[in-house]
Amino acid sequence: MLGKPKYKYNDQVSFRWKETIKTGRISIVDSYGTFFQTEEPSYDIMVEDGEPCLYKHVPESYIL
Repeated sequence: MLGKPKYKYNDQVSFRWKETIKTGRISIVDSYGTFFQTEEPSYDIMVEDGEPCLYKHVPESYIL
């Protein structure tokens, strides 16, 4: 629900990214979405597997 994110900073989550499943920790919570998407909260998620990568603006509906 917009403005009421299910997850918080540092929660470990798994999420869909293209055709793979990634696991990481939430670095930033955008409770009201982003400029591009305002229907649901989104998150920036740091994935440490292999080379560290920050996935930005992951919609809440992508989180498993």
